[in-house]
Amino acid sequence: MKRYTLFTLLWAALAMGGCTKDLTPEANGTNNAILDEGELTEAVLNLSVNTFAVEAQAKTRASIPSSTPEMETAQEKEVHNIWVFQYDAATKELLIKPRYYTITDQAMLQELPVYLKAGVPSLVYAVTNTGYDNWANDGTDASWQKFKDLEQLKKQTLPTAFPLRSIDKVSIPMAGASGQVEVTTGITVTVPVTRMYAKLKVKVEMLNAEMELNNVNVRQIPNICRVETLAGDGNGEPMNAVPFPGGTTFSSIAFAASDLEKSEDKEWAVFYVPENLQGETEIQGGNKSDVAPSNALVVDVTTEIGGEKYLYVAYPGGNSLNNFNIQRNQVYRMTLTVTGEKGQNNPSSNCFVVKPDGFLSFEPYYRVETGGGYNFADYLNPHDGNLKIARVGIIWQTKDCIGDNTNGTLVQLGENTGDIHQKIYVKTQKKGNALIGAYNSKGDIIWSWHIWVTDHEPDNLGRAVTYYTYDWDQNGIYPEKPRIQGYAVMSCNLGALAENQQGIGSGLHRYPDEMTQAFGMLYQWGRKDPFPPLRNIANEHQDYNDEHTDLHYDNSNQAEVHKTSATDENKLFHSVIGSALTGAVRHAIANPTVFICGTNEANRNESYVQTKSNYFNNGDWCPVGESDNKLWGGLEPASEGMKAYTINQNNNVHLYDNYGTEKSIFDPCPTGWRVASGELWLEFTNTGLNPGSMSDINYDDKFPNGYGMNMYMQQWKEGPTSYFPMQGTRVGDGGGIRTSSCGNYHNATTDTDNRVNILHIHMNQGLFHIFEYQFYFYYVKSVAGPVRCVRDSK
Repeated sequence: MKRYTLFTLLWAALAMGGCTKDLTPEANGTNNAILDEGELTEAVLNLSVNTFAVEAQAKTRASIPSSTPEMETAQEKEVHNIWVFQYDAATKELLIKPRYYTITDQAMLQELPVYLKAGVPSLVYAVTNTGYDNWANDGTDASWQKFKDLEQLKKQTLPTAFPLRSIDKVSIPMAGASGQVEVTTGITVTVPVTRMYAKLKVKVEMLNAEMELNNVNVRQIPNICRVETLAGDGNGEPMNAVPFPGGTTFSSIAFAASDLEKSEDKEWAVFYVPENLQGETEIQGGNKSDVAPSNALVVDVTTEIGGEKYLYVAYPGGNSLNNFNIQRNQVYRMTLTVTGEKGQNNPSSNCFVVKPDGFLSFEPYYRVETGGGYNFADYLNPHDGNLKIARVGIIWQTKDCIGDNTNGTLVQLGENTGDIHQKIYVKTQKKGNALIGAYNSKGDIIWSWHIWVTDHEPDNLGRAVTYYTYDWDQNGIYPEKPRIQGYAVMSCNLGALAENQQGIGSGLHRYPDEMTQAFGMLYQWGRKDPFPPLRNIANEHQDYNDEHTDLHYDNSNQAEVHKTSATDENKLFHSVIGSALTGAVRHAIANPTVFICGTNEANRNESYVQTKSNYFNNGDWCPVGESDNKLWGGLEPASEGMKAYTINQNNNVHLYDNYGTEKSIFDPCPTGWRVASGELWLEFTNTGLNPGSMSDINYDDKFPNGYGMNMYMQQWKEGPTSYFPMQGTRVGDGGGIRTSSCGNYHNATTDTDNRVNILHIHMNQGLFHIFEYQFYFYYVKSVAGPVRCVRDSK
């Protein structure tokens, strides 16, 4: 756990003038016979947006309000769509079915034609920027009847409650009601609306001149937003916590330091979040963080000094002492002053991201993962002679990635502390990848770590994109329903040196093709250690050798370490037959460069590996009796009580809710990240199933002539994207196949019969498979494919 820093908090209470918007209408839906609307008349809706405000509340220890005015931006006031409800002023019951209007021109907001019932004293209620045209009326009686009276409307939650950043497309939900009005033809109905989100501004000031800001992350953002505040009438600041409904989940959103350059005010990271009312707590001295409720909104700031990362934590709210309320339509300004204190204990992982000419220190024995039920002390233990680290060194590296470690100064074991907090130190040089190993006194490799040297900050939270996928249950997948928030997705493949094919130019690798720089490492399912990617662009089956990959070097940075798909132990990278092993997992740990084949030894070629009969134990790299579906933290498929949907009955293909809640010790991703769940891929097509045409795939054509696909991550054909290279794979015999035309992405879970859940992509609708069951040799555990990491918590 990181130590909390000292910080100062500054809250501002500011008054600002309203601004009126104009819209172009688009009516929705058909008349519903159950609601007797009668003849409707055309009226004009005039929408005005109430100003943001933060006030020093009575009975709180609020700090002095800022004298700096808070200027609203144009985006904060924009209305993109609107639901209109008309209620009887006396009975508070609906007079017309809810109607949805899309907005194409903000200049027309003051004269939006709407259709209302005339001659009845009414209240007109508006809810804006929901983004769903079937939220309050999908054409069925059941949908709009949930809004039948005004109190029901106020208690409805929005279909989605996405947190926002100021540098992205800002569309803040708002709601409000008119005064009592009796509608006549052409009447103007004025509806002032108020934002349902709060505005959070974070500025970081660092006292240590050598410290650099890495990112600003906001956590514990509720994925729920009710039309009326959860606090009730919204008058005054609630002093006690207001509980969320059961099942409420929470998410996070971040700014990378580089994102601040895109902001209008480069000093501030600006977020918009749903309200989170955690009340005030009793404080008996100490820090605000010491008394924070478990669901309180929290700001994390990650900084770096000399390549080491440090985390600082602070809590916004109504004051800087004990108030944890984040209220809708209020601005919270937070200035964090970080001291640059060091000395925290940092849990380890199997991969570390380090900048060129950077420095890394980590504690190899200190691991906190629990997924799959494995105990790290069974594999690396300072109190067991066979599992205790005697020395460390470089197993392989791209040229000059770390450098000549012959004298042990670039990768070295720190002072023996007698406990789990002994450290390993690594000094890097150039972009690339390396694998360093820990050896016991017998000279055996007892653990190894992937050192990923790059300067595009793939582990920076602010560079990740949160995915929103389709809802599903035992009856099907529902693209038409509001999307379900997933995890934040790393900006590139694990081990890649660029986020897309236009990343860093040529010349870095043996094959000077800039489009391959987004190729990440390759991983056999369930193994923690990487195999370098193939860079020889070829569709046909090819040997995994030095000719088809980068060149790699040993601890001295001089002698090459060679590769082959054959069982040639004279080469560092070679293959063994998994059926002949006993204790395959421990063999994989002790031999991190050795590919464990899932097929028999003879006649390796492309046609051979495609034949199911040539695989043992369903293509696993573990022998019969040693298969393990939990190596990457997933749960056993088809467990009792597990949500499941059958995708293809004939091929026994299912979608299971078997993504475990905890990362495992064999997960190859860096600290704070883990291998993705298969639900990530669902929204890559319009049905959540394999597509029927290219138009059914949720990608843009940004790289039409390249080696990958740019996928939309949150909405259909719009919003943030992420690039997925088609970098080829190593099939079960150890050879490579279809570099630049095929992407074969692992996730953390499996189906029954050892089937690995993969995303198999081609620029071809017949070969773009969210659920792969056509090509056996792609979905076996012995295949080595790329990995896309996601944050280990939402």
